Amino acid sequence: MADPKILHRIDFASVMHPDDKKTLSWLEGLRVPYKTNMEFLRAIATHPTDHNLKEWYNIFKAGLEYYTFKDFLRTTTSKYREAYSEVENQGEGVNITSESLPQMYDMLEKCCQVLGIENIPSYSTDWEYAPFHYSSGENHRRIVMMSGSADLFTDAEMSFVLGHELGHMACGHKPYHMLLETFYMPFINDAAFKAWASIVKLPLMEWYRSSDYTADRVGLLCCQDINAALSTMVKKAGLPRKCYGSIDIDSFIDQARQFDENFVSRIDKAIKVLSVRSAEF
Repeated sequence: MADPKILHRIDFASVMHPDDKKTLSWLEGLRVPYKTNMEFLRAIATHPTDHNLKEWYNIFKAGLEYYTFKDFLRTTTSKYREAYSEVENQGEGVNITSESLPQMYDMLEKCCQVLGIENIPSYSTDWEYAPFHYSSGENHRRIVMMSGSADLFTDAEMSFVLGHELGHMACGHKPYHMLLETFYMPFINDAAFKAWASIVKLPLMEWYRSSDYTADRVGLLCCQDINAALSTMVKKAGLPRKCYGSIDIDSFIDQARQFDENFVSRIDKAIKVLSVRSAEF
């Protein structure tokens, strides 16, 4: 394939899907209280009748200090999800470096160069013979490529999926992805956490698909080949390997169009939302 052009100073916010951008803006505007004025606590303990409840509340609120929601996640779910992923990937996968697998690593370096990403994430492969890939971490970033992907994707398609994962990182998706992934970790057994998770899980899963639309846009900027982007999606949708030489992209686009145009009742829409979300996990 021809080398894609290097893109300079990409404004990733302008690339984002509108639904993704709207939800991410809302999430990043959330604040979580973590500290209040200790003098207030001492005052209410020693002179509880000096103020009415509303006055005490206003004094309390004035002394609060806040985390942003993203900073809160960095010190909680992101921290532990990153640690879990690093142990899992170091123990099960093969690290891809310029020494171990130079051809694959060179492609990642080129993708980072095309997108103007200076900090190259860690890169590894794991055993699953399927066109599957994912990324993890915010401070310790890693892309994991299933071994099947290296065989089943062409170089242009690999550039698309690497750009997709780099897009998640560049657009700030990973703390919220890791929050959602935490709900499925095997050691999460706390009943209160599960009850809270059940409330926020579906809205986050709805947003997750929008974040994938954004990542696909970045993937297209990376590979700069619309046919490669579309053939990647066809393969990931389940195309048999023996049919790879005769991919009918037009039929795939027509199927996607029919999916949007049909099944328009409320129950159809609900089923589409739930089935598309669950397909991610």
